[in-house]
Parts: sequence; C-alpha cells; structure tokens
Amino acid sequence: MKLLSKLLSIALLSTLAGFSLVASAEEYLVEVVFFGQPSAPLVQGSNPELDWEVDAVDLENTARTDVRAIDQTRYRLSDQTRKLEQNGYQIYLHQAWSQPLDNDLVVALHRGNPENGVYPIQGLVNLRQATLTELKVAFWRNRSATELQLQSETPLISEFLHQTRALRPGEVHYLDHQSLGMLVTISR
Repeated sequence: MKLLSKLLSIALLSTLAGFSLVASAEEYLVEVVFFGQPSAPLVQGSNPELDWEVDAVDLENTARTDVRAIDQTRYRLSDQTRKLEQNGYQIYLHQAWSQPLDNDLVVALHRGNPENGVYPIQGLVNLRQATLTELKVAFWRNRSATELQLQSETPLISEFLHQTRALRPGEVHYLDHQSLGMLVTISR
C-alpha cells in the first residue's frame, strides 16, 4: 500500500511539473497602437540612449522562433485604430506579435529610417508576471529640432511615454501621456 501511495505521489508530482512547464511556455499575443494626441502641445521628454535596444529582441530582425510578428489580418485593435485616425489622431505604430511570458524578454519595435542610431518611432515592451500580468513600455517619438523649426541646443527632440500597467488578458488598455497615447491588449 505504501509503495502504491509513493508511486501515485510521484505520478502526481510529474504531472504537476509537466503542467507548470506547459504554463510557463504559454504563448501570448501582444498588440500595441502608439499614437499622437490631436493638437496637443509638444511635451519634450528624455531622449533615448543610443544602445536603447541592446538587451531587447528586435521584432523585425529576430531569429527567435518563440517571438514573431503577427499578420495584420489578425490584429484586434484595427477598428479602434481607424476611429482614432478619423478623430484626428496620428498613428505612429501599430504592431502585434506572439511571445512567451518571460520576465526577462524585452521586445524592441521601431518605424522609419534611423538617424545616428535613433528611429523616428521606437519603443520597448516587457510583458511579465509578478502577482498580476504587467506590461512595461517605453516609447519615443523622435524628431530633429530643424524639422520642428525650433532653436535648440540639442539636435534631437523626443517625446517619451513610459508606463507600467497591470493588464487583464482580453481587455483593451489605454496608456495616456500629455501628447502621446497607447492602446494595448494581450491575449492567450
């Protein structure tokens, strides 16, 4: 009887260990829409570091098979993006991808051609699990002072949105900044 009890305990522990491995490898779909507020004044933030993406996975250039861009036909925020555009908001980036839930994984996104290592639009996304599922974002909209017709000692003017938010899968979350905004959703 003791032997049967030990075997059942070992089988139960093996099954639970197997479930925990499956749970940790669970795939999430992350979608972000980064946009500018209509007629908002320029709110200058910190400029990105030149090595802003050194510890991140570049979504457009990764060899990782567990992090991959999703086809636009599978985007869930397309209707909201269209409504934003119709109301005068400027969409800077709309991107979706799948990834595992890995606290150390940071995904780098960017748009436009880089100038001196800085993209016009660039951002970092970290999806992690503590007690709740949290999303940490850092996004920049970078423009030259000349483009903005500003007299400035620095040639680069950046707007910066940086937030950490607890998220529930399947809900759309709005991240706000004076001149920038972001819609975010995650799902399993």
